[in-house]
Amino acid sequence: MLEAGDRLVLADGVVLRDGTLVDAVAHASWPVNATGALVLARSGCALGDVADDVAAAFVVPVARARADVLSFAWHLNRLALANVDRKAGRVRHALAWLGLAVRLAPAGALPAITVRRFRLDTRTIPRAIAGVARAGAGRGAAIAVGVAALVAHVGLLAGRPSVLVPAAVGLAAGAGLIVHEAAHAAALRGIPSALVIRGRRVSVLHAPAGPGRRALVAAAGPGVTAIVGTGLLAVSVSYATPMLALVGGPAVVHALALTVLASDGRTACEL
Repeated sequence: MLEAGDRLVLADGVVLRDGTLVDAVAHASWPVNATGALVLARSGCALGDVADDVAAAFVVPVARARADVLSFAWHLNRLALANVDRKAGRVRHALAWLGLAVRLAPAGALPAITVRRFRLDTRTIPRAIAGVARAGAGRGAAIAVGVAALVAHVGLLAGRPSVLVPAAVGLAAGAGLIVHEAAHAAALRGIPSALVIRGRRVSVLHAPAGPGRRALVAAAGPGVTAIVGTGLLAVSVSYATPMLALVGGPAVVHALALTVLASDGRTACEL
């Protein structure tokens, strides 16, 4: 969902150069026409105002200009080339999204979710890990709350309500996401990278690397997380601490991403 008061801002590493939009991280480029160049030149301005400028510059109806500008903005956002800064607060936007989702439910569709891209400083491993932790904290917290609510619901249905168990499993799931992506970023030391959040999906975008480095980066995320989980399970068995097993379990599940069922596994196997 985009509104006239929203602002389109090019992501770090993306620039307009001689009529071409260049992504320095992905090492990709796209030609931009005169209308697109005008929209990008007004980056940071309200999309409604940008549409008015497009209508005046190219002598087209305002309604058509607004539709074109919003469509272009959505396209750039879906490609993770630009972020959307919202005039409305997150709560108001979330409520509007839910309202639209209810109206679209009979058609079996959901409103599109905006993509967010964050620059990662991969000059050193600690900087890369810290960057993922900062950028992914919100999504990790959302996953933790969602998983905790699901586990609590199952506990209620099973007649064994608990607060500690859902909290432990939820925190483990949220932390597992951060560890997974942080391991990817750490393996990308020295390579331009960015963290991209697409709804519930979080991934690390990076510049091209050799086959061996790509395989290492792909395996690092699920591999490190699964190793941490396995270690926690081993300690749980050795010292008879069931709570550690609850924390380690969600982390061990990341091992599935090392198989061809997931993109990390396919990349690691060079498929």
